[in-house]
Amino acid sequence: MTEKDKIKTISKIIKKNNTITLTTKDSKCNVWSTKVFYGEDGGDIYVILEKDGHAYKNILENKDIFFVIEKNEPTEFIQGFAEAEIIGDSDKTPERSIVTRKNFPIVPFLRSNPNTVVVKLKLKKLYVSYFTEGWIPRFEVNFDNYTREQLAREMSNEPRIKYYIQATRPWSLVATIGAVIIGTLLAPLVDILKFALTLFGAITVHLGVNAISDYFDHRRGADTWKTLGSSRVLVENILKPSEVLTLGTILILVSIGIAAIIWYLIGFNMIFLYLVILGGVLGLFYTFIGFGFKYVGLGDLAVFLAWTGIAFGSYFVQTTILNWNVLISFLPISLLVVAILHGNNMRDIQDDINSGYRTFAGILGPELSKYYYAFLVISAYVSLVVAVILGLLPIWTLISLLSITHAINNIKWAFKDNYIQKGMLDLLTANLVRINSILIIVGIIIHKIT
Repeated sequence: MTEKDKIKTISKIIKKNNTITLTTKDSKCNVWSTKVFYGEDGGDIYVILEKDGHAYKNILENKDIFFVIEKNEPTEFIQGFAEAEIIGDSDKTPERSIVTRKNFPIVPFLRSNPNTVVVKLKLKKLYVSYFTEGWIPRFEVNFDNYTREQLAREMSNEPRIKYYIQATRPWSLVATIGAVIIGTLLAPLVDILKFALTLFGAITVHLGVNAISDYFDHRRGADTWKTLGSSRVLVENILKPSEVLTLGTILILVSIGIAAIIWYLIGFNMIFLYLVILGGVLGLFYTFIGFGFKYVGLGDLAVFLAWTGIAFGSYFVQTTILNWNVLISFLPISLLVVAILHGNNMRDIQDDINSGYRTFAGILGPELSKYYYAFLVISAYVSLVVAVILGLLPIWTLISLLSITHAINNIKWAFKDNYIQKGMLDLLTANLVRINSILIIVGIIIHKIT
């Protein structure tokens, strides 16, 4: 194996993993091991340690560290020696972002435990075992300035496309995809081309609005490294604001082009144009500087109308009929989508107030917000039963009630006051939307084929 191949292998393992086991010892040779998140930059590794932890106290007395980077299996791992350098308090030093941009779950911990410090590990000697691509004898690498520069150059070869994707927050698409599918399946007949265009258009505009919202939230100061709702590409200085705004604008323009094709396919029906304009206003003005629905407590209403409109519009594309029953049929999902937003806003009440605005959660306050969340979730299940009783949804969609145990768990979670626990509520609710959407879709399909 050439020296260049060795550096590539080391870079591959370091970039692939995100946790490191540190073994430290104090001046009396008392040993302590701990496992923490890490980030890499410039050929060095960075970690964040608690000041009152054994590892940090040992480093104050002895800078030499032994470490292991692996995934709990003996197929590819790095063992090595490093010298620790204390950079500074994690809430004050920009090097913090080297760790947080790679390890989002650490942010709630750092917010709740400010007594932490960033430590740089200057690599000295590595022992590398790499058996993933066949038997390769373990090799050693001694680090000097040249080797460190080579590793830094190799680790910097990161495709920027992954950050552009991150800026659009694609993990939030589950509600949009579910809305298009449900709205389409509620139609008597399905035109596959119209469905595909509607799905692609809805996804594109959602991703574009996400990027633009990140841009405006960042400009307003609503997003900082401590907040959890953004894509983090701006707060971690991974992308420039102009890049994110350009990305969002391009996606919006693509979605407009798709809408134009759909408009042509349905005979330039003006109602469709009005629906597109309404959706555009709700999306683009959600976080717009100067006025944004989010900033004046109307975010919940805007989200409810937007996602209900996606289902309603998907049905209209298939039928060119205004069927108001679709609004009731989609309530089980639209209410849960609002609950996702509210779960996020519950967590960020104080951050939002500090940024100079109040969401609906901020208007209600921490206590009433808990009950409002419970109301949204319970109402979603009640509306499902009502829609079935009214004959608007087939009886098979009642299989969605199988998710009620998850819903109860979410409501219990909403009443927890621990920030780290509350930080999970929007993710838990998004999972509930995913489960319910799938079950309702399955219920509708069963009805259609039986």
